Amino acid sequence: MGLDVALFRPWGLAILLGSTAFAAQAQTLTAEQILSEFNAVIIDNFNSTSDVEGRLVAGNIQSGATFYNNPSSQSAASAFQAVNAVTISGCVSCNVNNNGNVNYVTSNSGSFNLNGGALKQNNPSFSMSAFTAPLNALMTNLAGLTANSTINSSDPNNFTFNVDANSQGVAVFDVTAATLGTAANLVFNNASSASSIIINVAGAAGYAFAQNFNFNDIVSGGWDLANHVIWNFEDAGNLALTQWQGAVLAADATVSNKSALNGMLYAQNFNGQGELHDHPYLGTVPVPGPVAGAGLIPALAFGVLFFWRRRGAPA
Repeated sequence: MGLDVALFRPWGLAILLGSTAFAAQAQTLTAEQILSEFNAVIIDNFNSTSDVEGRLVAGNIQSGATFYNNPSSQSAASAFQAVNAVTISGCVSCNVNNNGNVNYVTSNSGSFNLNGGALKQNNPSFSMSAFTAPLNALMTNLAGLTANSTINSSDPNNFTFNVDANSQGVAVFDVTAATLGTAANLVFNNASSASSIIINVAGAAGYAFAQNFNFNDIVSGGWDLANHVIWNFEDAGNLALTQWQGAVLAADATVSNKSALNGMLYAQNFNGQGELHDHPYLGTVPVPGPVAGAGLIPALAFGVLFFWRRRGAPA
């Protein structure tokens, strides 16, 4: 049996119960923190021939090219390294730049050109469930949101998302993968009026989503669509993304790309031929997911009470 934390505040201030046995507790990661700290979270196998700009977490790195140490000034600080994997079975000659470190939990068979960084083990220690639990819950929560904005799909060259954010700055769209697949150009009207643009894409588990989109109206002043949109592919089994903008949540999918993906990626597997660009999600997350443990921090630093309840340990 494991311990789960019930939180008084939705974004996770922890609480202390008087026993010194709990003086150091597992650091909690919310979905919001993951979206702002990591470029990609890949549950099983990561393979790529192109660069990954931000922090990576993967179950197994089978191949890779060049990894960076979080070059985006917009990314949140993190206890994690540039490259983090439960196992590393490949990477015959991978590069890690900007003094980035490589962290593995179980085993490493890779060979890295570290360029000033270091190879570490269990620093921090983590399990993939620390990431999958909050992100899977987030996907479910987002899919349950009621759409408040509309799409005009009548013209494939001007497939238009009419952003109509609520008082919290959140715009929600519902679209099927089949309908989205008819588009040639995606247009976002009034996009910068929203802090968060949530697009729930429904489709069968085996749906192969492969579209070469052009995105219009993606930058307005200091506002960038890549930092404020979440694509929630709750049912997708395969996604081929080209010239993509925004965070992609696809826990059951094998994702591939042939050009840059600008935003955070969460997927079952990744077979990349294009770069992953570090555009952390800067919007608010409308509904928080649960928290999960990864790493260690002193609970006393929070100065509040932990309220515990018991549940079965995660798989």
